[in-house]
Amino acid sequence: MTKVEIGSFEFDLGPVREELDRLQVEKILLQLPDGLKTKIEKFAEMFDQDVVVWGNSCYGACDLPEDIGCADVLLQIGHSEIPYLEPSYPIIYLEGRCRLWKDLPPELLKKLEGKVALYAPVQHIHQLERAAENIEAAGLTPVIGEGDERIKYPGQILGCNYSVKREDVDHHLYIGTGRFHPLGLSFSLGKDVFIYNPVAQNIGSITEEERDDFLRKRYGAIAQVEKAEKVMVIISTKIGQIRRSSVEELLELGEKAGKTMMLMRFGEIRPEFIDQFRWDCAVNTACPRIALDDYENFKTTMLTPREFKIGLDINEGGDWKMDEIC
Repeated sequence: MTKVEIGSFEFDLGPVREELDRLQVEKILLQLPDGLKTKIEKFAEMFDQDVVVWGNSCYGACDLPEDIGCADVLLQIGHSEIPYLEPSYPIIYLEGRCRLWKDLPPELLKKLEGKVALYAPVQHIHQLERAAENIEAAGLTPVIGEGDERIKYPGQILGCNYSVKREDVDHHLYIGTGRFHPLGLSFSLGKDVFIYNPVAQNIGSITEEERDDFLRKRYGAIAQVEKAEKVMVIISTKIGQIRRSSVEELLELGEKAGKTMMLMRFGEIRPEFIDQFRWDCAVNTACPRIALDDYENFKTTMLTPREFKIGLDINEGGDWKMDEIC
């Protein structure tokens, strides 16, 4: 039996065991997201190889260790690869698939018409096929877009990338839990997004009202740039979150505006690490969620690169847009 159920997720061990054998792996570095760390014993006992546990964060496939020490391979649980990343060590991904599903409710289908674009994170990506069947049965046309080189599956969205978005449709439907992904998608599209949560089996939406409320908060943060004297530019040590190309530009723009600028490199971008410097603003070039989802946890004003440019009144900054890594 190669498929194992843990909580509401199913994991297919067959391909992973085959790859471990092919690579003749003796020792695995096992990396789990925070939500699965309490299940570490169950995952460790699935394999015949020796297991070393990665104790630090794992926010996604972008959050890879700089090295794997004495292990032969990194085994990352729950995520799919970011295809263009080329770390210096072998990686195997054991993707998780949500087992919970109930067909799209009639009250949701009644709200849709014409062409409907479908989106999901990797944990629900397999459910796009079922959603498409429901939509076709209702006389509608499902559409699933292809992403850029950061995206593995059609229709898959990351918190930092919405390249699968389709503009040529009548409605947009996100399958999954949480609101950050559909909120980001809604901003990237500039349109409303319907949500179906197959775990809670409820429906929702991201509308212009929610986008406007979010923007008010972001422009409140942007307003702090004018009076800020000291600004740090954050670059990440995480392989999938490094954006070196934008760093030098941000430092130069800030200096031209009379700001004291400093480049700072972090492995973990947490309030206790950032706020201890007591600088006025931090421009985050790492994961967009830090500035957009976690900003209220920081005393330091957290900004995306584009927000910093808007605050400096740089023309190419333009209107607010969702920060993405492409």
